[in-house]
Amino acid sequence: MITIQSSEALSVCVLLTVALSLCVGLFVLAKGDLRRVENHCKKRLASIEANSDDSEVRFNLLESQLGELGQQLKQIDHSVQYPAHSVLPSGIGPSQGKRTAIIRLAQRGERAGDIARKVGMPASEVDLLMKVHRAVSSRT
Repeated sequence: MITIQSSEALSVCVLLTVALSLCVGLFVLAKGDLRRVENHCKKRLASIEANSDDSEVRFNLLESQLGELGQQLKQIDHSVQYPAHSVLPSGIGPSQGKRTAIIRLAQRGERAGDIARKVGMPASEVDLLMKVHRAVSSRT
């Protein structure tokens, strides 16, 4: 059997107490580090969420601008298909609906006088609109 003298036992107890104290100290330091990392992660997450909201607002703005550009493109495409509509501004001369009807009837081969009677306009205006449409169409 091993016998330990009281001075040796006291030395062993002191060493064990110092070792245990060091372990507790390391645990407290590690716990503090973990809290700092957690706080940093929370701040970073809040920043990312704020940026995400800002990005969503920007995306919605870009999406609405894209819709507006799409409408403008449709208008441009329509004015390329029906050039007489873009030559004559609305409010001057026949309405756009009448202009469209006049041009369609002319494309079917009807004469200016017949078209004028159908749309209820003077034949000279119908004839002028048809000439403008032919001139614009021949340029494109």
